[in-house]
Amino acid sequence: MYRLLVIGGLLAALFGCGAADEAPASDRSGGVAEPAHTLLVAAEPAPINREVAATVRSLDHFQVAAEVDGRILRTTAEVGDRVAAGLLLAELDASVLTAQRDAAQAAFDLALSEKERVQRLVEGKVAPPRELEAVVSLWKRAAADLAVAAEGLARTQVRAPLAGVVEARWLSAGDLAYPGKALYSLYDPARLLLEAQVPVEDRAAVALGTLLDWELEGHVSRAAVSEVAPSSDPRSRTLRVRLALQEEGAEFLAGLAPGSFGLLRYQIGTRPRLAVPHQAVTRSGQLALILVEVPGAGWRRRALRVGPLRDGRIEVLSGLAAGERIGWNQ
Repeated sequence: MYRLLVIGGLLAALFGCGAADEAPASDRSGGVAEPAHTLLVAAEPAPINREVAATVRSLDHFQVAAEVDGRILRTTAEVGDRVAAGLLLAELDASVLTAQRDAAQAAFDLALSEKERVQRLVEGKVAPPRELEAVVSLWKRAAADLAVAAEGLARTQVRAPLAGVVEARWLSAGDLAYPGKALYSLYDPARLLLEAQVPVEDRAAVALGTLLDWELEGHVSRAAVSEVAPSSDPRSRTLRVRLALQEEGAEFLAGLAPGSFGLLRYQIGTRPRLAVPHQAVTRSGQLALILVEVPGAGWRRRALRVGPLRDGRIEVLSGLAAGERIGWNQ
């Protein structure tokens, strides 16, 4: 009998300890213990951003052409070269213009000699003054012809009118150059800007002077709108917007060229969203889980569809509603 009583006492103590170590009743029903931190979820305004393609342009974009006819003997600049104002870009065949200059020089020398001869005669009272007036007129005409011929000869050397970067070379040695036919296209690298076509309905969001975010070749920054076209394209219903890039510094601008692709971002409005602290969201494989208080049933885990992490908060796309209470322990 004593042995049976001892065995019964041991069994009672064992079952009593097991009951003390069990989770609370809410855990046995499928819930979890109350978390250390709780939060009542509320909707908050979130920006609606638009992203449009943008292109690098130059405010100073110009073409260089020959000012006289002639066949190109050689070119001295290639695409990508930086050229200074007045630098020789191409040289034309000058044989015809050289002959014209030599003929004008000979005519000038003859007119000058005749003027000096008649002037001595007039001074010696041998010739009337009107003869001097005639030869002086001829001498001035010869001087003008010589100046024109010399200027034409000088223009067989095509020089850069302004400092810039060679964007394109349209002709090569052996090609015929003439006025109006471009030899080179140049741009000023210090006058680059970012240009984008934005929808007409976004005019207020990109007003003159507004700071907009942009990204270009991995470089992210902000710049003020420097120009907004007064009229829109009736076919695409878009508006041209330009942002100055001069504030980015010479080193960054030196690596850019017209035609480089970028992105322009700006806010066009707001929308309601639900966002929770990132500590409240746990991961289980591909699932995002959160503790939610269910009235009358305690705390339960719930799967969510979430957006990216931003500023320490995760946007909830579905699975949670405003007014619900969430919790976490971290």
